[in-house]
Amino acid sequence: MPKPAKKRGVRIPWIIDSRGDRYDRSEIDRQPSPRYVAPLKCGGCGTRVSARHGNADDPDSRTSHYFRIDPHTPACRYDLDQRGKQLVDQAPGTVVRKEGQWRLVCPPLDHLGTGGQKPTPGGVAGPIRTGGAGPRITSKQAGAAIASARRIVRILNDFDQDPDVAEEFAAVAPNGRRDIPWAEFCRGRADADQLAQALLDGTAAPIPHAVWGPVHTADAAGRNNDSYVVMYVARNPVHIDGKPVRLRVALRSTQPDWIGATTRSGQVLGYGYWQLFPTDPAKARRQGWIELQLWVKQPWQATRWDTDGTTITLPDPRTPPKPRSKPAPAAERRTHPAAGTATPVATPTPAPAPAPEGTLPLQPDAPAAESEPALKLEQDALPEQQGITPQQPAPPIEAASPDRAPAPPPPPPVAVPPLPPFPPPVPDASERRSRFARWLDSARRSRGTR
Repeated sequence: MPKPAKKRGVRIPWIIDSRGDRYDRSEIDRQPSPRYVAPLKCGGCGTRVSARHGNADDPDSRTSHYFRIDPHTPACRYDLDQRGKQLVDQAPGTVVRKEGQWRLVCPPLDHLGTGGQKPTPGGVAGPIRTGGAGPRITSKQAGAAIASARRIVRILNDFDQDPDVAEEFAAVAPNGRRDIPWAEFCRGRADADQLAQALLDGTAAPIPHAVWGPVHTADAAGRNNDSYVVMYVARNPVHIDGKPVRLRVALRSTQPDWIGATTRSGQVLGYGYWQLFPTDPAKARRQGWIELQLWVKQPWQATRWDTDGTTITLPDPRTPPKPRSKPAPAAERRTHPAAGTATPVATPTPAPAPAPEGTLPLQPDAPAAESEPALKLEQDALPEQQGITPQQPAPPIEAASPDRAPAPPPPPPVAVPPLPPFPPPVPDASERRSRFARWLDSARRSRGTR
């Protein structure tokens, strides 16, 4: 039976020397000699530490590290044993200690299939409620588990994502594997491309994953601003048919508070079944980017931390445009007279000519009625003016509209007596003869006098 590998333990990542300068572990192997000046203190609590070169007294040791001489203080960030115990105490049941590891118990989550429908397994009892309209017990436990995942990420950040420290943690998949290495379950900005590449290649484990990173973009999204996104760009691209393609990591939701879409600061972590968009790799290769995205359907699936308190104002969702209705008939249009003028009352009068087109409903195949309504209104009024006969009273003059061009000056008046309002009755033949006789008598008398 092979001998199990010797566990090297947790290394102190930062120290402070006697001059108050901070150094990481790379300083131990600086040539010709390190720059720090002893005595050295732990960078987290100030207790005494010392440095050890690789292979100094252990043939299996390949890394240089700092080690403590005195015990850490209770609040030291580099006391991993103490911080692991705090994980178990802060959220009981979400982190368990087993086989020398702290294991996160991942909450169950419905997995959306390819058709977008949630599976409905039979024979499974519904979640237990606390009574009334209170929150579900399962939701409380799930939220506590995601908070524990955030605490583990922060611990690893304090240790500069040391792989040796990451080996101290693992995950338990819902109804699945119980010892998933933390580096395979939780991805950050430096290795989110590995999960995306596994999804492209079809080798990703069918379990929910946690992905975290610094927020670079937070805003409303969608054509009508009815969804929200927080996003960052991964450090490394993915490769599609040998071409590097930029990777974006995005959490999306229809509820801005669930993903903290009102601030662009701090970190974000999302838990669930991640997918790629667009789903067609060829399209992603042509456009030069692909998105590793998670649609957050429940508020406990995402958590934020290290925000600076600044917020942004999100635009209100836009109402989708209504379908354009048919324009009203010209007979129903009204012109608004200028202030102080009387509103004319139009009296329908019969006309020998057929009714103009402006008095009929506009047909659907008349685009000018929608694109140029003002011009169409002027064309509709012109046949009414042309249909006026001398027997009809002149129509009232409309008040000048400020939007219309000034009318040309009227032609000079002609010295013709105005027509009577009604034509005189036509005389019969006898009356016409008597008039002519009287005129003839008058003409003869005037000649005789001459």
